[in-house]
Amino acid sequence: MSDSTATENAIKRYIVKDTWKDFEVTLEVDHSILTEERATMINEFWMDHDDRLDQENGNVVRAVIRLAGTSLINTFLDGGASFSDTSTGDYVSSSFHDEEGWGGTIAGSAYGWCGIRVIAADVEQPSFDDVALVEVAL
Repeated sequence: MSDSTATENAIKRYIVKDTWKDFEVTLEVDHSILTEERATMINEFWMDHDDRLDQENGNVVRAVIRLAGTSLINTFLDGGASFSDTSTGDYVSSSFHDEEGWGGTIAGSAYGWCGIRVIAADVEQPSFDDVALVEVAL
């Protein structure tokens, strides 16, 4: 197996999807970078790391991928995001890598220190039609 084939086999795509809205983020993960050791460092940087591990049946790599998706969805909720083009994904990935806890960018790598890059997102801000007004008693 050549080095390029090994690298290609280490790269997988995941969709992190909100369970009650149609929010989703597509992430590409280089598992040769996001190893169990590195994922443990990222997971333990953040609060509630044991809860995330429990929810992913002890799989720290899956917990960190899910955490990354959650973090990105929360960021996108502020202004909404809908993209699937490489240039936007690269920009968002770079910004994400430079956030505290994700290890920063690495020259020449689209995956940064954490091994995760953003491929696409579909997160809409609530619109006027999505909310209701209800009068409550004083």
